[in-house]
Amino acid sequence: MPTYKPRPLQRKAGSACVWAWLALAAIGGACSGQAPEAGAGAAPPPLIVGTKNSPPFALKNTDGVWTGISIELWRHAADELGLEYEFQELPLDGLITGLEAGRLDAAVAAISVTADRQTRIEFCHPHYTTGLGVAVRVDARGDWVSLLERVVSTRLLVAIGVMIALVLLCGVLFWRLERDVNQGLFGGKRRQGIEMGMWWSTILLLGHKGVVPNSTAGRIVAGLAMIASLLLLSVLTGVITSVLTVQQLGAGIDNLGDLKRLRVVTVAPSTAAEFLRQRRIPFRALPDADAALAAVDAGKADAVLYDKPLLSYLVNNRFASTIHVLPMTFQAQEYAIALPPESPLRKPLNTALLRFRASDAWNEVVYRYLGE
Repeated sequence: MPTYKPRPLQRKAGSACVWAWLALAAIGGACSGQAPEAGAGAAPPPLIVGTKNSPPFALKNTDGVWTGISIELWRHAADELGLEYEFQELPLDGLITGLEAGRLDAAVAAISVTADRQTRIEFCHPHYTTGLGVAVRVDARGDWVSLLERVVSTRLLVAIGVMIALVLLCGVLFWRLERDVNQGLFGGKRRQGIEMGMWWSTILLLGHKGVVPNSTAGRIVAGLAMIASLLLLSVLTGVITSVLTVQQLGAGIDNLGDLKRLRVVTVAPSTAAEFLRQRRIPFRALPDADAALAAVDAGKADAVLYDKPLLSYLVNNRFASTIHVLPMTFQAQEYAIALPPESPLRKPLNTALLRFRASDAWNEVVYRYLGE
C-alpha cells in the first residue's frame, strides 16, 4: 500500500480554492452593504471546525490537544490543502445547527450519516463503517455461583423434567411387561419392580446395550426408549450449550427484543437513541457514553446501546474488568466529516481524504486507536 505524502502542487491548488471561496464570501458581505474592515488584504481568518468528545474518534489528550481517528484524518487532509483552522467544542446538536447556519466550516468527530442530517447539511465520503453495540456488566461473583446461575434456567429445567418423566414412564412399563416373564428382577413387590424398571430405563437412555427384556412388548419399549434417548440427549445438549452461551454473553441478551425487559441507557441526542425510540424500546438518556457505562458499572442500568467502537474503546480503557461489549451489532452506520450546505470544501476534501485513506498511514491510525 502506498505511503501517504501530500503533494506540493495539490496543496497549493487546494489552498487557492479555499482562499478563493473565503474571498468571495468577503466580497459578498461587502456588496450587501457592510463597510470594509481595516486590513482587507490580510489572510482570511482560520476555519472554525466543530468537534465533540467521542473517543476514539475525537478526544483531548493530557495537554488539552484534540486527537483521535477523525481528528487525525482531518489534520492530514487540512495539511495537504494548506488550511488554517481552529477547533470549537460543541454538543452534537450544536454541531449540526452550527453547520446548517454557517457558523461552522466543518464538523469532525464520530458523526453518523443519516437521511435527516443529509437534508440539512453535507458530508464528505464516509471514513469509517460501524454499527450500534451493546455493553453489559461482567458478573463479578465467584465462578461457581455464576456457572450455577447460567445452568439453572427454565429451558434446562424443562428438558431435565421431560427426561425424568420418560425414565419414570419406561420404568412402569418395564415392570408391567416383564413381571410375568422375568420373575428374578420384577417378581417382587410393586415398588421394587418399578425401581428396577426405572434402573433399566436409565441404563437404556444412556445407551447401554446389556439390558435385554424377555417380552416382545418390552423389547419394543426398549427400542423406542433408546431412540427417544438419542433425541432427548441431543435436545438437552443443545439447551445446555444455548443457556451457557447466551448467559455468558451477559444479561441473557440474544436479540434486540431482549432489550425490552432490561434497563437500557444510551446517549441522547444520538442515532442510538433514535434507533431505540423507533423500536419502542424503553431507555434512559444520559449525556455521554462515560455516564452510560458508569450507570451499568454501578448497577443502575443493565445495558448500554451506543456506537460500538466508542463502547469498545471506553470499556477497554476504563471498564475492562467490570463491563464487556457483546459481539452482536445493530443498524450499520457510517462516520463522515460534516460540512455546511453547498460547501466548496467538499470536493478538495474528498480528494485529500481518499488519498490518505489509501495509504499505510491511515491503517496505522486506526490500529493505534482500535487495534484493528
